[in-house]
Amino acid sequence: MSQTPAVSVVLPVYNGEAYLREAVESILAQTFGDFELIVINDGSKDGSGEILRELAARDPRVVLVERPNAGLVTTLNEGVARARAEFIARMDADDVARPERFGLQYARLVAEPQLGVLGSSIQIIDKVGGFIRQGDYPVTPAETLRFLEHGCPVAHPAVMMRRDAVLKAGGYRKVFSHCEDYDLWLRISELGYCIANLPQPLLNYRMHGANVSAVHREAQELGSIVARLAHRARKAGLPDPTYGVETIHARLIEAVPEYLRQDVDAAFFVLRHAHLSLAGREEIIAAWKQYLQLGSLAQRETIMCDFLMRLLNGAVRNRDGSLAMRAFSEALRLHPRASSELLWRKLKAAVSARY
Repeated sequence: MSQTPAVSVVLPVYNGEAYLREAVESILAQTFGDFELIVINDGSKDGSGEILRELAARDPRVVLVERPNAGLVTTLNEGVARARAEFIARMDADDVARPERFGLQYARLVAEPQLGVLGSSIQIIDKVGGFIRQGDYPVTPAETLRFLEHGCPVAHPAVMMRRDAVLKAGGYRKVFSHCEDYDLWLRISELGYCIANLPQPLLNYRMHGANVSAVHREAQELGSIVARLAHRARKAGLPDPTYGVETIHARLIEAVPEYLRQDVDAAFFVLRHAHLSLAGREEIIAAWKQYLQLGSLAQRETIMCDFLMRLLNGAVRNRDGSLAMRAFSEALRLHPRASSELLWRKLKAAVSARY
């Protein structure tokens, strides 16, 4: 393959045989065909290698790399390094790309040179491909920039991005495993590139128990918090607290000045008590006392409503009516809209389950 392709697709694979064939064939069936598909078999122990060798023999656009396991972040950076095209499309081995995906994303990126990363809405499907719901993301660069300050604004496997933007930002960082994409988008935005999403769903995102977001949820949330704080520190002209560290830990939060982390203090508090609804009575009472010691700004952050509702559920489970009422009253006092919406969703779910 001598001619430089317009798009390089990077597809890491580790024990992906269950959905791999469907994922690869959805790429090979794109209406936009000027691409190379870089598939890196990251030491799979199942039948992934056999499937990939068969597909590579069938289509010369498939560039197959097979080697021992090195982990997702290393594999992603290897894919970026091997890419020959100006634009890199990401894809996971358990998802399905819509046929028009590459054509729409390529046309938009060519038309808007300031656009560094372009995602899309997604359709979330179950193990057998059944529709669960649509996942929407902010569309315009302005909306996405605002969203970026609080969370990841694009679905990683639905992204097409400029190779130069990724390289200038330094690529994926291994220390941010499980949220390596969010950290990268933050650093790309600091270079002046825009990030946006196409409104139409261009990827079927498969939900199953082995998804990284399901298996490593707490590490992902902590990493996202630290990535956000490191971003704020860099923008403020302060040292990056994650520079040179080997692992993400909670102490990194305290390395950032308090005025930059008021909302993050609340987010981290909620993360620490993620399983409170299943906790025993003593743990629930201790968590309530810790909440009362927080500053008023942290207590008023909207995310704190999640903590109060978990506390409420845990108190009810442990038959502590007094504490349940205090948590409920506090949620209504500080977060009337958020708590009402949460209660309404729970009520609808309960009614649906019954009928």
